[in-house]
Amino acid sequence: MHLRSFLSTALALTLLFVSTGSRATLYAQRRTVSLLLFNGKVFTSDARGTVAEAVAIDGERIVAVGTNAEIRAAYAGARMIDLKGRLVTPGFNDAHIHFLGGGRSLLLVNLMGARTLAEAKERVATRVREVKPGAWILGRGWDHTLWGGQWPTRADLDAVAPRNPVFLQRVDGHVSWANTAALKLAGVTRETKAPQGGEILRDAGGEPTGILKETAGGLVGRVVPGMTREEKLEAINRALAEARRYGITSVQDSISGYDTLALYRELLTQGKLTVRVSEWLDFSQPVAELKRQREEFGALKVDPLRIRITALKGYVDGTLGSRTSAMLAPFSDDPHNSGIPRMSPEQLTSMIVERAQAGFQITLHAIGDKANRMALDGYETVKRDFPKSYWKSSFPYQGLTVLQIASPRHRIEHAQVVAPSDFARFRDLGVIASMQPSHAISDKRWAEDRLGEYRVQGAYAWHTMKAFGVHTPFGTDWPVEPINPYLGLYAAVTRQSTEGDPAGGWWPQQRVTIVDAIRDYTSEGAYASFEEHNKGQIAPGMLADLCVHTRDLLTIKPEEILQTEAALTIFDGRVVYERDVQNK
Repeated sequence: MHLRSFLSTALALTLLFVSTGSRATLYAQRRTVSLLLFNGKVFTSDARGTVAEAVAIDGERIVAVGTNAEIRAAYAGARMIDLKGRLVTPGFNDAHIHFLGGGRSLLLVNLMGARTLAEAKERVATRVREVKPGAWILGRGWDHTLWGGQWPTRADLDAVAPRNPVFLQRVDGHVSWANTAALKLAGVTRETKAPQGGEILRDAGGEPTGILKETAGGLVGRVVPGMTREEKLEAINRALAEARRYGITSVQDSISGYDTLALYRELLTQGKLTVRVSEWLDFSQPVAELKRQREEFGALKVDPLRIRITALKGYVDGTLGSRTSAMLAPFSDDPHNSGIPRMSPEQLTSMIVERAQAGFQITLHAIGDKANRMALDGYETVKRDFPKSYWKSSFPYQGLTVLQIASPRHRIEHAQVVAPSDFARFRDLGVIASMQPSHAISDKRWAEDRLGEYRVQGAYAWHTMKAFGVHTPFGTDWPVEPINPYLGLYAAVTRQSTEGDPAGGWWPQQRVTIVDAIRDYTSEGAYASFEEHNKGQIAPGMLADLCVHTRDLLTIKPEEILQTEAALTIFDGRVVYERDVQNK
C-alpha cells in the first residue's frame, strides 16, 4: 500500500516536472514582438465579419491574430495591453475630409450651431473686440436654415463689424457671407458680373447683398490674406490631435493644396504625422501642371504608405442646403431654380477624359441628380472610348501592386441625390460612391421640402448603393460636419437626429447594419485609395493601425454609439492616443 502510494507520488512529480519543463521550453521559444493586445473582442473587418481575441504587432505590421491562448503561447510583447473585453477595429479611415480646412476651422470664428442670426452676429462681435480695426474676421459654419431660411446680408455684419472686413463660409463651404468692407476691398459692386458657376445675390436696387454663391465667393476670397506657414502647421497639428482622439488613422484629404504636402513631409520626418495621408490634387488645374506635381512628388521617394497623391478632386455643383446643387428638375420649394452646375456637361466630360488619359483617378463632388448624371456620363465616355490598360503605365502609385488592378476606381463624392436609373450605372461603371452619413441627419429637416416625396427616396441612399454592389466608403466631410466618426456610424444605422427623431428613422429602409458601417469606415476606405492590401482589416501582414473603443459597437443600443469614444488609437504599431485602458 505504501509502495503503491510512493510510486504514484513519484510518477505525479515526474509528470509535473516534464509538464513544467515543456511549458518553460515553450514560453522560452516565444517570439518577442513590440506590442501585444489580448483579452479583447477583435472585429477584423473582413468580408466574413471574423471576430478574434488577441493581436500581435511587431513594428508597423500585424504579425498574428487569434485567440488569447494562441497568441500568448506564440508571442511575448515588449508592451502588453489587457483590453479587458473591449472592442478593437481597424483605425477609422476618413474617406472624405478637408484636413487642413478642418484644423483651420478651429482657429476661426466658429458659427456651427448658431440657432439664430443674432447669435451668429454676437460670435462675430466677440472676435471684433479681440482684434484691431482693419483686421480680417474669418469664420465658417453658419446655417441660415436654422434662422427661418432667409439669407443674411452685409448690413447684418456691418452692424457688428463696421471697421473690419468680414468673410464667413456657410456650413457647407459653398456660400460666402461678406460685409461691406470686404466687398469694397474685393471691388465687388453692382457692375460686377458673377463668374461661371457662381451667383451674386442682389437687392431690389441691384446692389450686392453680401451673399456670394459657389464660385462667386472667390471674388472676395482672392483678397483674403493667405495662411502663413506657421498658421498652416498649427492647423494641421490641431487636426492631428482631433484625429488621434477619434481613432482616425487615415485621411483622404480634399485639396489641402499641393504645397501642403511639404508640411506633411516635415511632420513625417519629425515623427509627428499620426495619420496616413492620401492627398487629392485640384481637378481644375491644367493637366501639364498636375503631371508636374505628380512627377515632382514621386521623385522625393516619400513612403507611399504614409503620404501619397491619389485622386484629382473636382466640383460639378453646389449643395442642397444652399439650393445650388444641380437638379434634373427644379427644387420642390423653389420652382424657378434648378441649382448651379459648375460647368457644362461637355466641358466636364472633356476634362474627365483628358485627366483619365493622363492616368489619374478622378473624384467629383456631385450632390444633385443632374450633377451625378453628368459625372457618370463623363466616366462612361472614358470606359467606352479607351481600353482598360490606358492608365496602368502612368498611374501615380510609385510601383505598388495596385498597378495590377484593372480599374481606375473613379469616384463620386457625396452622391446625395441619385435618379433611380443611375444606381445601376455606378455599379456597371465601377464608380465608387463616397458618402458621409451625418449629412442625412443634418439635412433631413428640409431635404424633403427641397426634393419632394419622390426624389427624396433616392437621397442619401447608402443601402440602395450597397444593394447594387457599389463600394461605399464613409467619411465625415469635416469641417462641414464634425470629425467624429461615431456620429457617422450612428447616422448610418439609425437615420435619426441625435435627439432620436423621427422614431424608427428617416426613410429607414436606407439604414445599414453596424457591421457594414464599420467596414465602410475601414476596409471600404482602403479600397477607395487602392490600399486594401495594406490596411482596412486586422490581419497578418496588415499595417498596425487600430482603434480600441470604450463600448462594444457591435452589441450596444444604437443611441449608445454617440457615447462611445476611442480608448486607444494605435498608429503604425504605436499607441498615439490613450484614454483609460490600463496597461499590463
